[in-house]
Amino acid sequence: MLQDWPTWIIVVAILGLMLGANELGFRAGRRHHRNETELSRTVSNTFKGSIFGLVALLLGFSFSATTSRYDLRQRLVLDQSNAVGTCYLRAGLLDETSCTHIRGILRRYVEVRVEQYRAGREEAAVARDQAEIDRLLADLWGAVEDANRREPERVHKSSIVPASNEVIDLSSTRTWANRNHLPEPVLFLLMVSVLVTSLLLGHSSGQAERRHVSLWLASNAVFALVLFIVLDFDRPRRGLIRVDQTPFVELNASLGSVPAP
Repeated sequence: MLQDWPTWIIVVAILGLMLGANELGFRAGRRHHRNETELSRTVSNTFKGSIFGLVALLLGFSFSATTSRYDLRQRLVLDQSNAVGTCYLRAGLLDETSCTHIRGILRRYVEVRVEQYRAGREEAAVARDQAEIDRLLADLWGAVEDANRREPERVHKSSIVPASNEVIDLSSTRTWANRNHLPEPVLFLLMVSVLVTSLLLGHSSGQAERRHVSLWLASNAVFALVLFIVLDFDRPRRGLIRVDQTPFVELNASLGSVPAP
């Protein structure tokens, strides 16, 4: 559900809720502070410090998890680009018919991958491109099978089978990586955690009987920015931080400049 919402809407909503939590905590702290002893306030501050540390730890782990996913997606783009280039070259060791067919499939595959990246958040276009990608991969394997039936020895020497298999495997892995996000319960936990933090910050201000609005805004802004980056890292085809497709764009340009045999 959250994956369907624009990142900025989620972050703005959380920021508004955090300000509301600040005010709610302030009123609660101001109402109860006269009955507090110095010892109870010390214990309260200790608990608050522990909660703040736990929230920081949760945000840190979530940031690390999303950056790891981003790095994996980035590496898969380069790995698959290299695999397609290798398969394209090894196709040249086959007979002319098989070579022309396989290279044509690979050229179109790279074109569709670039088109899918440029489609961004257009879900219909992304799904259409994914269907064509699946069809092209099936055609690629079918072309390799046809070549193997005609000239098995030549296919064996060209190593086209492992090369095409790697293209197919990496395509599946890449599709899975793009769909692998932080679980929504974890995202809800992070949001609830920052709201609790804002509530406790407001409570501390209420104990001092003064609204520290500038400190509230600064703290809320930092938490909101961290949440924004975590969410943005976790959305490879939308937002500010997107997986770099330069290897495929360059491969598309280079294959387009190669004359057909």
